Amino acid sequence: MPTTMKYMPSYRMESKNPYKREICETIIREVVNDMLSSFVYANSDASQVCNNISEEIKSRVKTLGFDRYKLVCIVTIGEKYYQSFTSTVKFLWDAEKDGYANYVYDTQHFFAIATLYALYYD
Repeated sequence: MPTTMKYMPSYRMESKNPYKREICETIIREVVNDMLSSFVYANSDASQVCNNISEEIKSRVKTLGFDRYKLVCIVTIGEKYYQSFTSTVKFLWDAEKDGYANYVYDTQHFFAIATLYALYYD
């Protein structure tokens, strides 16, 4: 009877290129500063600007090649008009593998918050 060779599983359980928060924070800061430096707040334009910033952040971070990560980018722009603002995000989190980066842009007339979540998946 011939002997059969048995191999150990060859799949990886971790990312070859894990998420790096510092690099992503730099990208977010650069994109937000570039795209909002000449922006004058208008409610009709804010939605499209948020979308453009979010897409630019995601496309730049994707070029870094963090494998096994899903990216979620949320950008909020609000006018400062004597009101308060509160934001909360809740979800299940793997503190060892998942990550996030954010940046707050603040002017006299408006604010912007950009947050990138990098969620690890197998």
